[in-house]
Amino acid sequence: MKKTRIIAALLAAQALFVSCGSTAGTEGTNDSTANDSDTTPVTEEVITAEKKLGKRDYGGKTFTILGREYAKLGNLPSYEFDTESENGDIINDTVYQRNRAVEDLLNVKITAIQNTGGVTAIENSQMAGDGAYNLIWQHVNDMSSLFQKGLLSDYNEMPDIDITKEWWNQLATESLTINGRCYLQMNYIPFTGILLSHSLYFNKKIAEDNTVGDIYSLIRDDKWDFDTFASLVKLVSSDVDGNGVYDENDKYGLLCSHGTSGIAFPVAMGTKPINVHADGSFELTMNTERNQSILEKLVSLTTDNSVYLLTDYSRENELAVMFSNGKSLFYSGFLTDSYQFFRDMDNDFGLIPFPKYDNTQKNYITTVTGGTGLLGIPKYLEDREMTGAVIEALAIESLNRVYPVIFETVFDNKLLRDDESREMFDLIMDGLEIDFGRTFKYAAYSDLIPDLVAKGSTDLSSAAAAQENAAREHYQTIIDLFFQSEE
Repeated sequence: MKKTRIIAALLAAQALFVSCGSTAGTEGTNDSTANDSDTTPVTEEVITAEKKLGKRDYGGKTFTILGREYAKLGNLPSYEFDTESENGDIINDTVYQRNRAVEDLLNVKITAIQNTGGVTAIENSQMAGDGAYNLIWQHVNDMSSLFQKGLLSDYNEMPDIDITKEWWNQLATESLTINGRCYLQMNYIPFTGILLSHSLYFNKKIAEDNTVGDIYSLIRDDKWDFDTFASLVKLVSSDVDGNGVYDENDKYGLLCSHGTSGIAFPVAMGTKPINVHADGSFELTMNTERNQSILEKLVSLTTDNSVYLLTDYSRENELAVMFSNGKSLFYSGFLTDSYQFFRDMDNDFGLIPFPKYDNTQKNYITTVTGGTGLLGIPKYLEDREMTGAVIEALAIESLNRVYPVIFETVFDNKLLRDDESREMFDLIMDGLEIDFGRTFKYAAYSDLIPDLVAKGSTDLSSAAAAQENAAREHYQTIIDLFFQSEE
């Protein structure tokens, strides 16, 4: 989403906030707004829930969201789905106002439950046929499991929901739709979905001290490829304590974890474990010359003294702390890090997309982390029409209200320290990818590159060959589910 769209949405949201008490939110106004760097006003219509759905009366029925608790989010707000009252915190209050506006528009009551045992809760609910939940937000692996057990509804069969619209993630719509069916999705109803994206940062002071040059221009000029990135990483390497061992006390060109080094970088360079066609046929795509080249580049870089690589997922936060303390030029982490660890960072930092494979690659690609969630709708619902309408209304108003507040308040005003980083944030959001092969993954195959990087091995061919039969069987089973008759 470009910044003009964010500003237009923010203005519309402000207009809606005024009237979200006893009546439904009014239609968004077609205000003319200008980008900070533009001289020509930009007019853009904002679609509201009322404009798309109209005012309805579902008799005060309860709409229940099953959320999740996730330790990796640390002190990030836990009220992304519902909050009891306004308290002056702008995110809390925006979520509150979003829900009250949808409740007033459709005459429903929105509630949310956070539960770490989401799969069991859904299974029990579906077996009992009690329709206890209307929308589920759980870990990707859990949501994949629910799909495989036949416990989710097809978004394309739900009344009022249109996943081709901008309030749904279009890369998810494209990647996760097979045979016209889509069971898992992402949008801004759970705002942590944005924050759980992989991210690349750089320390401006270290960049200046090492004559790195203008990284932003490299990105704009489509010269931000992995080889260029690696050459900059290798400019910084220092055994600060002089003990002859490179450890957490030294200075590096890059700090990265097992997941970010072996997943975020390869995905950004176009790696996918599987390519699925419209008719359901597919090819396994890990064992390719391009992926072999990517693996060799990664192993070459991560085994250099300029890189500090942690292979223990439980220690990933240590890398963010090291970066905040000025220990590295680059840091491969997560958007959450800027909120949790960098607010008091002495040196200025920049947010940038991961590099492309080369300049023939069309877009910058950013993957959500393996720890993120996806949205699903239970198979059994007491009122499908009400469920579809509320989900679509929440999706629209989350784009109009929650996303702009997250951007303007959490990132723009507090964390992103220059206009260029705001521009980069747009690039990252525009290239956010949710891949079919990793969503329904066969880990021993889809995670080959991170596993090999952690071992310092470049033998992709043998490793892939050892897993291909099992991977092919796994993915065939998944795809068959998209073609089976619906009950």
